[in-house]
Amino acid sequence: MARQHSTRRKFLTAAGGATAVAVAGCTGGSESDSEGDSATTVGEVESGDATQTTIKYLSDRGDSKQVIDQIISEFESEHDYTVDVTYTSKGTSTDEQLQKMRAAGNPPDVVFDTSADAYRYQRDGDAAPVSEAVQGTGLPDPVNVDGESYFVATMVEPLMGWYRNDIYEENPTTWETWQSEAQRVSEEEDINGYVVQSGQTNNADTSITQYHWQNDVDIYSGPSDDIQVTIDDEDNRQAAIETYEWVQQMAEYAPNGSGWEWGDAIAALQQENAAAAMSVGGLPILTISANRPDLVEKLSPTAFPVPDGNGQDKWWAYMEGHVVWNSGGATEGARQFVDFFSKSERFMDFVLSAPLFQFPPTREGLDSEAVRNNETIQNHPDVMELVRDNWDAFTSVLATGDDGAPNIVAADAYGQQVFGQSAEQLLVGGRSPEETVDWVAEELRGLQD
Repeated sequence: MARQHSTRRKFLTAAGGATAVAVAGCTGGSESDSEGDSATTVGEVESGDATQTTIKYLSDRGDSKQVIDQIISEFESEHDYTVDVTYTSKGTSTDEQLQKMRAAGNPPDVVFDTSADAYRYQRDGDAAPVSEAVQGTGLPDPVNVDGESYFVATMVEPLMGWYRNDIYEENPTTWETWQSEAQRVSEEEDINGYVVQSGQTNNADTSITQYHWQNDVDIYSGPSDDIQVTIDDEDNRQAAIETYEWVQQMAEYAPNGSGWEWGDAIAALQQENAAAAMSVGGLPILTISANRPDLVEKLSPTAFPVPDGNGQDKWWAYMEGHVVWNSGGATEGARQFVDFFSKSERFMDFVLSAPLFQFPPTREGLDSEAVRNNETIQNHPDVMELVRDNWDAFTSVLATGDDGAPNIVAADAYGQQVFGQSAEQLLVGGRSPEETVDWVAEELRGLQD
C-alpha cells in the first residue's frame, strides 16, 4: 500500500471565554504560541549536576500550552527526563513539522495525532508500542496490532449537526423530513435550509461517509490484513446510490459548498446564509458565541439525519492522542510520559480546555465531576444529552474492518478525502448517483495497490 500523508488538522480560533480550538481539518486562525520550527537536538542535556534525557514532543495544541506545561512540570519532577515541546502554528498540521524533523535526523519522541495517523505510523514501522499506557486502563485501544497498542487516546470529537430552532419547528431527524423541511425553509425564509459540503476537504469527507453509515452502507469488510471494498456489492450498492440521491436532493436547498471546510460551514450559520449544517461537536457554538452571541440560543444540536426506520448505529468520532515515535532519542522516556499524561490530575483540565468540542476518551471521564461542573457544558445540556445517549455508537473511520479492526484503506481514503471528492463528482462533475458509486469504489480499490 502506498504511504499517504494526511491533511488532518488545522486550527480555528473559537471563543467561549476566548477559547482557541484545535480542529481536525479546520482552517483559519492566527499564529499560535510556538516554540519555533526547530526542535531540541537529540541526546543528553545537562541539568545542574544531573544528566537527563530530553523527550522531544511535537503537538498542535499550543492553545492548551498552559495546562500541558503544568503536566510536563509534574512529570519532570518525578522522572529523570526533561520534555521539550514544539508547537506547530495555527493553520498547519504537525505533518509538515514532522517531516522537517525527520529530514534533519531529529525525529520527535512523541507526536500528538489521530488514531488513523497512528496506524499509518505503525504500518510504516515508525510507532513504538505503548501497551502499558493503554491496556487495563479503560482507555480505548483503536490501534491494536498483534496484541500491542500503538496509540494513547486523550479525547474524542464526535461529528454533530446544528440547526436554527427558530426556523425549524423541531429537529427533522430523518432524511425525508430534512428534505421537506429544508425545501420549506429555502422557499419561505430568506435563507438556505441546509449545507452540503463537497470536494477534497475533511468536512466533506466525514459528512459523506457518515451519510453512507446512516443508510447502513458497509463500505468495507474483512480483517486488517485483508480489507475488501464492498460499497458496490449487492445491497450496499443500492443503499449507496440512495445516499447519493439524497445528497443530490439536499444540495438543491443549500449554498454551493464545494471546497468548504469546517470554518466555512460555520460561517454560513453565523452569517445566516444557512439554517443547518453538519460540523464537529460544539465547535459552531464556541465559534459563533465570540462573534454572534445572539445566535447561540437559536442553535440546537442534532445527530446526522437517518432514513426513516433506521437507527443510529455508527457515529464518526475523531480520536486524538499520543503516538510514540520509535526512532527518536528517548523512546522509553516517551512511553513513560504518555502514560503519565493520561493519569495526571491535570488531564481533565487539558480535555476541558475546549469543552463541547473535546470530550473525555472514556465514559467514566464523561460522567466525571469535572465535566458536570464545567460552566460551558452546563450551559448546553442538550449537547451532553446527545453525546451520552449515543456514546456506544461513537467510532472512528479507522475501526471499519471486521469487528472494528483497524482499516488502513479507510485511513488512507480519509487522508485523501476520497468521499468528499465523490460528492464533488456528483454535484459538480455531473455524474449520476450510480456513476458516483462506481467512481468511489474504483478509487478505494486503487488504495489497496
